[in-house]
Amino acid sequence: MRKGIAVWLLLSCFWQAFAFEKHIGDYAPGQLLVKFREGVSPVDQAWVRYAVGARVLDVKGALGIELWQVSPFADVPALCQQLLRSGWVEIADPNWALQLADWTPNDPLYPQQPALPHIGCPQAWDYWRGSNQFIVAVLDTGVLTTHPDLQAKLLPGYDFGNDDNDPSDFHGHGTYVTGIAGAVTNNGIGVACIAPEGKVLPVKVFTDTGQGYLNDAIDGVNYAVSQGAHVITMSFGSNNPMPGFDTVLNAAWNAGVVIVAAAGNNNNQNPFYPAYYPVCIAVAASNLNDTKSSVSTYGSWVEVAAPSGDVYSTTRSGGYSRNTNGYTSYAAPMVAAQALLLYPLIADGPSDRSLARAQAVRTLIESTAVPVPGNYVAYGRINISASVMAALTVPISGRITINGFVGSYNGRPVEVNLRPLNSSTILATATNNANSTGNYSVSFFNYLGYYDLAIRAQGTLLRRVANQRIRYPGLTNVNVTLVPGDINGDNVIDDADLLAVLFAFGQSGSNRPEDLNGDGVVDDADLLTVLFNFGQAGE
Repeated sequence: MRKGIAVWLLLSCFWQAFAFEKHIGDYAPGQLLVKFREGVSPVDQAWVRYAVGARVLDVKGALGIELWQVSPFADVPALCQQLLRSGWVEIADPNWALQLADWTPNDPLYPQQPALPHIGCPQAWDYWRGSNQFIVAVLDTGVLTTHPDLQAKLLPGYDFGNDDNDPSDFHGHGTYVTGIAGAVTNNGIGVACIAPEGKVLPVKVFTDTGQGYLNDAIDGVNYAVSQGAHVITMSFGSNNPMPGFDTVLNAAWNAGVVIVAAAGNNNNQNPFYPAYYPVCIAVAASNLNDTKSSVSTYGSWVEVAAPSGDVYSTTRSGGYSRNTNGYTSYAAPMVAAQALLLYPLIADGPSDRSLARAQAVRTLIESTAVPVPGNYVAYGRINISASVMAALTVPISGRITINGFVGSYNGRPVEVNLRPLNSSTILATATNNANSTGNYSVSFFNYLGYYDLAIRAQGTLLRRVANQRIRYPGLTNVNVTLVPGDINGDNVIDDADLLAVLFAFGQSGSNRPEDLNGDGVVDDADLLTVLFNFGQAGE
């Protein structure tokens, strides 16, 4: 009898810890690490787990520490404090989230590339460094194909200036641009780049004497598209329109290629082509304080800026050099590298190249840009970390309908679980409150791919939504009809739920878990709901 009384006291105490609030991400929803005090019998341990509705996910061997899963709606820190005050346990702590230290490449010249940390590369690299199956095409004067800091990332390429398959650089501009767009990173030599993974397709559209012609640029774009490029960058142009080039660029864009172009170095707002064409992301040059470089073209038609006011890159001699002139030629490949980094997060694979994918990448670049002093470009200076975080944060929205629910859904907690396909294992959980009509929205971070969803509201069973593609910009219209009666959140309607209604019988208030039909009071209707659905389990 004493044990029964003690356990019911524990139950009444622990139940108060379940506050239905949105999880803020500091710990895994509903998870805590617990170690019982020496001498607590297995029977008593089982009673405590039962009292708080916990199931054991893992046991840390000789340490005797158990990983518990309770309701994702639980106020876990408060529950841990109540467990510690009970005297039954010596350890009770939320399963706290960990943060990575910023990944730093081992390239010896990386400390002399202040632009990369300025735009948030280290924070982005903690989560994502690109894919070697995705390609940026650099249309320029060619590249030093034997450069030790480029060679491993270079694809064969082509020389349209001389009509041969040797895109060697006899000028130097192309090699410098290529190093910014795709230097081999974390290889213990030279410099780093924004996209540590990814391939570079050198497309030479200039002659060995540095002359470039529109015909060769048109051929270069078509070649890049045919070779599977996901991004094209162009650090050249003209103050005059380029007849026919807009047509070929439109075709590339419609094929799913992100097109980046330097805005020009005229220190005015006049159009510069091809950057002025709408399908291009026009790039201005900024300094490390985000002001405009002294030479950069600017204006409302220029989308973003990138910090080329202090860059270190590869040279045609096989070495490296620093440039502080603030040319847009060196800003454009930074944005191209950002697009190369983002595209694999949007696509199912390298062959999944489409206008929708290219538009999503462009939107990420533009929407996450940081405002610049004077607003000399439309969106701001690029922010690599913000764009990667946005690509990894996938919103899911829809509407819940609870059978027999007559009240307002406003404030009703909704839980969405992420599972591997055809599995009941919970990988991640997100919660939020519905609005009055049952609309909800949650987000998952760093879970891209195909998953099953399992959704429930407060007081209902889980409903599975199978085979959903989780990727930016998100899922909409994930609508479910839910079965009420599971008050304690164990995904089965049983005696515990019946007792919960009986204990709360006659009580009133909004969003009570026992008020299954939402009429504001716990009464016969809620009791009948449990009895009618008794024995059902969630999916």
